Order: sequence, then C-alpha cells, then structure tokens
Amino acid sequence: MNRLTPIALCAMLTLSTQACADGEARQTSSASIEQMSRDKLHHGKDGAFVNPWGNGGARGFFDLLKWRFSKNPYAEEKKKPVRFNVSVPDFARLEADGGNYAVWLGHSTVLIKINGKRILTDPVFGGINLLLKRKTRFPIAPEKLPAIDFVLISHGHYDHLNTASVKTLAELFNPWFITGPGYDAYFGPITDRHITLDWWETHEADGVRITSLPVQHWSKRGLFDTNAMLWAGFMVDGNGERYFWAGDTGYYRGFKEIGDKFGPFSAVFLPIGSYEPRWFMKENHLNPEEALQAAVDLKAKTFIPIHWGTFDLTDEPLELPIKRLKEVYGGTKEPGLMILEHGGTWRPDGRP
Repeated sequence: MNRLTPIALCAMLTLSTQACADGEARQTSSASIEQMSRDKLHHGKDGAFVNPWGNGGARGFFDLLKWRFSKNPYAEEKKKPVRFNVSVPDFARLEADGGNYAVWLGHSTVLIKINGKRILTDPVFGGINLLLKRKTRFPIAPEKLPAIDFVLISHGHYDHLNTASVKTLAELFNPWFITGPGYDAYFGPITDRHITLDWWETHEADGVRITSLPVQHWSKRGLFDTNAMLWAGFMVDGNGERYFWAGDTGYYRGFKEIGDKFGPFSAVFLPIGSYEPRWFMKENHLNPEEALQAAVDLKAKTFIPIHWGTFDLTDEPLELPIKRLKEVYGGTKEPGLMILEHGGTWRPDGRP
C-alpha cells in the first residue's frame, strides 16, 4: 500500500505530532502537575500552550516525512479485512432502568450518564473528512441519542473535534460544550452555550462536577494554529461515582498524581490505539502497556479502553491494540478490564 494514502494526507494536515511550539516546554520536574497547572505554566509566552513538565519528544515536519516514507512492518497484515461487532445501545431501557451508565460509541466518543446528567465526549458521528472515513460505523443515529446535557472536547484535532457533529448536537439538544481555553472563535458561530475550563478548574451543575485535568498531548486544526487550543482530560463525579476520561494522551507522571489526589475512580476511559511507530507516536499516544499502567496509576476500579477500531490513522492494524491489551493484561486482577464493543454498555452496578 502506498504510504501517501488518505491516512497519510489526513495525518499531514491534522494528526502529525507537534512541532517546534513544544520546544518552550519548561523542565520543572520538581513541581507538582497541580501546581504547574494552577501557576498557568502551560500558557506559553507566544500564546501557544505547552506541556510544562517537558515531554522531550517534539517532532517536526521532517519526522513526519520520515514516517510516511518509511516501511511499515504491518503493511501486509493491514491488507487483511477486519470487522468489529457493533451493538445498537438500548437507551430506552437504560433510561427506564435508572442509574448511571456509560456507552462507548467508537473512537473517543463515550456517552456517560451520572447523577441524572448525560455527558457526551469528543463526538464524531461520521467520517473525519472526505478522505478518512470510519472503519466501524457509528452505532446509532444521532437523533436517537438521549438528550445530551454536556459535551466534553479534549482537543482540536479533527478526529476529536468534528464540526458536523458539533452542529448536529447543538441543533438537536442545545447542550453546554466544555473545552479548555482557545476555542471561543470556533464555538462562537455555532452556539453561545460554551464553557471554558483551564486545567484544574471545575464546573458544577445539579450535583455533577466536571473538572479539566492535564494530559500530555498537543493541538492543531490549520496551518498556523499549532497548540492554540488547550488539550485536556476530564474528571466527572457525582453522587459517589467518579470517572476519568482522556480523549488522547501520551503517558506521563501526571496520572500518578491525579490518582493519588482523586482516586480511586469507578472507571477510567483511556485511549489504546494510534501508537505505531513508537519513535514518532510515543509522546502523544498511549500504547496498550502504557494505558494499563496509566489505569493503575489512576487507581481505577474499571479500565475501559477507547480510541481503537474506528479510524485507521497509524501503522498498526486496527485489531492490534485490543489484541495487545488482552496479552499485556494477562492475569492482572486490578484494575478490572471492561472491553466494550462499539455501542457496548457498562454500568457501575454490574447490570448488563
């Protein structure tokens, strides 16, 4: 397969790893992640955001070219067709039964109900663009979703912030959209229901708390806006349940700190795909081994893997992340591993 496929073209525009903007990242290893966040050390001098702990792995355009013209060791394996099961979630039953639940809808899109509020993360209902389409369909028509109260956006990459899906949700449900700083110009023409949360800031409404927390990533949508939108993970808690969702991230020491301060978490939703080749992807994408370690660091009771099997973005075959996760999980008893198929449901009380 020619490496300059639609995948490559999309990557060159939106999904390549960060360039020189991260060179400002400050090496402040003695400071806590919380203190760096409260001191706004992630706000760069030039207006771009940085990972203030310094991830040491910034990649530029020539690294991208090196990747795109290198040999993919999985090339032959990727030619084999793969299909994943898709469940149609029964939201009528879930709503009638009451209680909290989470439904994985593919990639980083999760519908979480907690304490009566419905929260949707990184909604992408169709393809990313005309070149890069879903490999696994969205499980349900968007208009058949239950009424959404909040939408969380992790960062500005096109496979996480999808304009068509955002507009659809605004028209259907008029929810509140919660992001980090840097998204006002994007949401202004779409909706006036936009909440900005910087790292370690919280929005509370009707017994549900949503807190923006640091993850290790970057952001870009155009040619001249590298890291202009802040990336984040989110903690959601209410009525005794607490969840952590990271839309996209590399492994870093902040998971241990977040786990020590806020854990244990009833469930964590962590990405496991888009990680090969490691020399290029490591700083910004967890592989299955790192995702499991992050779940341990976070003191998760249940680990639900996301960001796999939906879009073909990087070198590894679509089925490899979940296959590898099962292998590295082995006989591990904590955290509990809950692998959901697209459209699959998890409930903290154990009901199907």
